[in-house]
Amino acid sequence: MSLNDETAAYQQICSARTVQSDRQGFFNEFYMEVKDSCGEKWLQNYFGKLKSNEARILSIFSDREICDPVLGVLENVQPVYKQKDGLFSAQRRAQADKHHLLGELQQALAHANLAVVRAPAKGVDPVIDDGLTLAMAFRTRSIILIGLGDGETALSDLKLAASFGLESKQSVDYYIKMAKAYACMGETARAEISLKIAEKLSGGGNALIDSCRKELPLVKRSTKKQRVQVPNLTHGENQNLRGASNLVKLVETKEKGRFVVANDSVQTGDVVLCEQPVAACLLPNFYGSHCHHCFERLVTPVPCLNCSGIAFCSAQCMGEACETYHRFECEYMDLFIGSGMSILCFIALRIFTQAQNLESGLNTANLLYANLCTHEDSRQADDLLQRSLMAGFLLRCLQKSQYFGRRKTEGVNPTAIELQVGAALLGLLQVLQYNAHEIYETLITDEHRFDGSKVVYVGAGLYGTGAYFNHECWPTVARYFVGKKLVLAAIKPHRPNEIVAENYGPTFANVNLKERQRSLRGRYLFSCNCMACQENWPTLQKLDKQVRFWCTTTNCQNVLKFPKDLSKDVRCARCRKNVSLKESVAQIIKIEELYREAAEAMKDQKTQEAIALFKEGIDMFYQIAVMPHKDTLIAQQSLRKCMADTGTTFKK
Repeated sequence: MSLNDETAAYQQICSARTVQSDRQGFFNEFYMEVKDSCGEKWLQNYFGKLKSNEARILSIFSDREICDPVLGVLENVQPVYKQKDGLFSAQRRAQADKHHLLGELQQALAHANLAVVRAPAKGVDPVIDDGLTLAMAFRTRSIILIGLGDGETALSDLKLAASFGLESKQSVDYYIKMAKAYACMGETARAEISLKIAEKLSGGGNALIDSCRKELPLVKRSTKKQRVQVPNLTHGENQNLRGASNLVKLVETKEKGRFVVANDSVQTGDVVLCEQPVAACLLPNFYGSHCHHCFERLVTPVPCLNCSGIAFCSAQCMGEACETYHRFECEYMDLFIGSGMSILCFIALRIFTQAQNLESGLNTANLLYANLCTHEDSRQADDLLQRSLMAGFLLRCLQKSQYFGRRKTEGVNPTAIELQVGAALLGLLQVLQYNAHEIYETLITDEHRFDGSKVVYVGAGLYGTGAYFNHECWPTVARYFVGKKLVLAAIKPHRPNEIVAENYGPTFANVNLKERQRSLRGRYLFSCNCMACQENWPTLQKLDKQVRFWCTTTNCQNVLKFPKDLSKDVRCARCRKNVSLKESVAQIIKIEELYREAAEAMKDQKTQEAIALFKEGIDMFYQIAVMPHKDTLIAQQSLRKCMADTGTTFKK
């Protein structure tokens, strides 16, 4: 196999994985069946020569060479999802009560969570618990949460129990539990008001109320979980670039297209982007551990009222999701997972399901297709066929979920507006391959915040402005996440008009030039010409500790080696002046001391102190010297870890 053939094969593998993430799913078999049916001649000479996404979608539904196997599968698309089970929920609730009586509160909470998630909504299964299984599950969990000292969530569960049908508002017991929940929160005045309502309802003296009043000072107090703070953009938001700082701007060249550069001087640590995604989806592996809407880790899940496959961290997230996208996706979640479709396909679908209306979804999709890179002209016919079939499958799911309203026919063939949506989905599947970001959180250990910490990818998102940051093999920004929000912060100073660069995978510190270029050509179809590639910087392991200094003459851009004799001046070949590097060497000594102090602060888990020291040292380094410099590279890697620690983290 020639090098070109090997590169093309690698590109094909990379591309296919952005549509089909799991080869065990049924979609791959569907694609192969259609491909075999149509034959290579039709694929290359007809389908491969179609010039628009609309023509490609129309072709898979109507062309005689291909439509029979396509329609044969799509006609059988039906809801497949994890349904509610009242009996299972009641059994888990009984187990929760048992563990609660034994004082095993964490085990009790685990069973109560299952009871809540699997419980049918009010009246769905009247045989079990008189149709109040969900309300009773919330009530049981509220009692356990009071025991754990989580008054805020217990109060929320009590209110949910009432909203789902438990006749609680006239119940003495309800207000006693409310009093205990308020006591957990430290709100003694509200606790007393709740007890007085209970007294009024009971018609006078009540032993349970008296007992509760004596217990309130002894109730376990909850400690409020500190929410991760979303950082402020340095110098405010750019009105022309959503989510970006005024420190950056968008420029365009013929060679590189549109990309982000510094609009003003940028200092190390400046936050240049803080952006909500256009759309983001959780990986299916995390449906049981994270909120489907905001990606927060679940402690007390609030379920979808129809399916048991996903959950939310709060009633608010549940409401926002179920009023928009989840009502169209709910009954097809297991079908999506079973298809083996990639996370990018979920995002393409979400752009439509979350939109206020069909027209808004089309507008968003078409703008993304018009403005972001697709490499459509470089795509092979079988790649476009695979994406067209996936777009057709997603379109069929939208039809069946009544996204387009109640259809007059159950037929698969799309109407004019459905054809537009199918074409837009195909465009998104091309856009997302090159523009989506993986969303991660940082796992930290009980022993230390940094030693043994690692990145855990939980989802993916499309960021309209974030997609404009070009790649370099040594990025100039650190990327981290606060929930779904993408944050980019500078890890070096930038001059005006200097590129502000992201990294799409391989860095020079870990991967040699040949492997980096192969990876980038295969995954993103470009050859990188960043400074690390132009100068073929050695990997960190092979890099020596030598320093190269800027010439100290004003406006001279020459680079000078570390002097052999500090007492003597160095002759600059460019400005032809003798310059002293004594001050530069003294600065390097000070910089390395700052790096050591920062490393000590990291060791002591003083994140903000470490960030401040790294920022100071890195800014000083770029004033006097040039990359690559081993200690500064390590400092930037450490600064990136510290910044990630200010984003979403978790302990097992």
